[in-house]
Amino acid sequence: MDLIFGGLKMLALYFLVFIILIFILAFPNNPTVSYEGKASTPILTYDFHPETYIYNLKVFYLSITEHRTLGVTRYDGVLVEDEIKTYFPRSAKVILVAFFFSIIAGILKGVFDYRYRMSKLNFLGNGSTWLFQSIPDFFVILSIQWLALAMIPSLRVFSNSTWYNFIFIGIIVAIYPALYIARITFAALVNEDGQQYIQVARSKGLKERIIVYKHMLKNCMQTILAHITPLMVYILSSLIMAEYLFAYEGIAYRMFFSLEIFTSIGGGQRSFEPAMILGATVCFMGTVMFAQMVAFITRKSLGLDRSIANE
Repeated sequence: MDLIFGGLKMLALYFLVFIILIFILAFPNNPTVSYEGKASTPILTYDFHPETYIYNLKVFYLSITEHRTLGVTRYDGVLVEDEIKTYFPRSAKVILVAFFFSIIAGILKGVFDYRYRMSKLNFLGNGSTWLFQSIPDFFVILSIQWLALAMIPSLRVFSNSTWYNFIFIGIIVAIYPALYIARITFAALVNEDGQQYIQVARSKGLKERIIVYKHMLKNCMQTILAHITPLMVYILSSLIMAEYLFAYEGIAYRMFFSLEIFTSIGGGQRSFEPAMILGATVCFMGTVMFAQMVAFITRKSLGLDRSIANE
């Protein structure tokens, strides 16, 4: 029952976001170009016309209700759903790699930070986590690109033509989300330290590794799973940048393409595709919903909600 109620609540929230996004994308955004002076300097002006805004809203409404589609793209006869079928599966593979890698690597990194926080290896623990989080993510991605090209010239990373590209890009996308989970795991373990059951376990002579992985980490999973949704948002923000910089033709790359402006000698030609942006956003919302459902099902299967209720 809780699963159904939680799912309906998420669907209602995302439907509201979907409607708001339509109202935003339907806003007229075509400027008027005029030229002044002997140099024919282009001057861009914008006038809001309510009738154009209402017309755009009607186009969205008719496309969804009557034609059963989010809309058309810049290509004749190509619907948004056709582009999603082509581009989203490529991004989905990257997202899955980044999602599971960031959780596993982040938890292990958080445990490492906790266990060696008082030793000389702390610079590899909290020190390295803090250092990498303080560096802009685009700089890290560009550095990895440069190292990959310099050390392995035969590595083809600027496309989606090779089978390993989604794994390579997925790991890159997971770097900052993994550090985020590492910080959450470390804070949860520190907060758990000092509990009575920890002192009892240590007094019995149990190894620190067993105490951390068998007892403390299980009690910290509720806190970690509560951050799955921001983790997925973190992954999607890194995905947008990674796909653009690596020219990996996924759904985020296609969304960038739908925002593109082509300039010419006579001025600028907008290639704005609001329907495609809406379709890409729906894919992102579905991905976040998937992460929320994974976290919810995991909590139920591990009995974490029951254990909290009993305390």
